[in-house]
Amino acid sequence: MKSKTLDERIDAAQERAKQFSNEPHLVKAEYRPEPGLELLILTLNDGARLLVPREDLPELKNATPEQATDVTVIMLGTAVWWPQLDDGIYFPEFLEFRWGNTRLVDRRDGGSRYRFEGLE
Repeated sequence: MKSKTLDERIDAAQERAKQFSNEPHLVKAEYRPEPGLELLILTLNDGARLLVPREDLPELKNATPEQATDVTVIMLGTAVWWPQLDDGIYFPEFLEFRWGNTRLVDRRDGGSRYRFEGLE
């Protein structure tokens, strides 16, 4: 069996990524350190926004406002990362385990893998 060239592997990876283009994924993460109302704002590819209070983010327990605002979307929109904290959140797991299965529904009908109730 002939091994694939780097270009062939890149092309194959790009084709696989196209399969997920319609899946809900993050396009922006922004932390707002407003006194009394600190929020992580997660924007999805369909325009929906999730507002997550700081108290729901143990990753930020000891973070300064400067550390918390240094947040980025990684892994093709499936995670957020705080480089100064060397910590992050895997988005599907965050939805399922932090907010329960009522927010994240596994579809077995061949459609989208995730569906956000109340956001469609």
